[in-house]
Amino acid sequence: MKEIFESSDFGPAALSHDFIEIESGGRKYYGGSQNFYGTDREKRCGCGITGAADVLMYLEAVENGNYTMPLDKFLRLSEELRKKYIPIIPGRGVNAFLLASGMNRYFRAKSMKYRAKWKCTSFNKWETAVKMLNNDIPVIVAIGNNFPFVWGKKALNLYVKDTINSGTEEIYKREQSVYGHFVVITAIKGNCLTISSWGRKYYINIDEFDRYVVKHSTHIYSNILVIKKNS
Repeated sequence: MKEIFESSDFGPAALSHDFIEIESGGRKYYGGSQNFYGTDREKRCGCGITGAADVLMYLEAVENGNYTMPLDKFLRLSEELRKKYIPIIPGRGVNAFLLASGMNRYFRAKSMKYRAKWKCTSFNKWETAVKMLNNDIPVIVAIGNNFPFVWGKKALNLYVKDTINSGTEEIYKREQSVYGHFVVITAIKGNCLTISSWGRKYYINIDEFDRYVVKHSTHIYSNILVIKKNS
């Protein structure tokens, strides 16, 4: 399935460093994972906390140059966010607007000169994401629930890279599909988003995302979190 990522609409844009690495058990993960959390509810509903923690750790790393974090640091920050700033709502998970307001309260508490706000329209959405990456700010993306049929289970494909022809040719292979999920963009090239989710590197097709929003969700539910640095 190589051809789905061959257009060149956006970018290229990427963070200055590949991303945060979380060390655990001799293994390095591509960002944090909600599977690291201690309870079933956090593992099931903690993707918003994970995305926020990853972005905050990356912004800190830009200042100190340390992009490799021990697991306990990720867990401590996630717990602080959950208890003080971004609650997990029973039966609902993390609300997108509480995520944005919680990150803004965290920025103020830690004297970080950033401001977060959801982009609730399609206008210049990906151009804004490109600008953020070029300013070394990761981009949280909400892959929202279905709308107006909120009980629906239509989902967006996540891809991984694979090789064929004895490892000489690279292809993209669909691994799973998701909805009601937060991920973090680390790079954009053409119509391909490189993302972090569950501590792994995945890829999203921009055209598929936009079709998902129009056909099965809404821009209010499915969009990017715009973070700007205050002057």
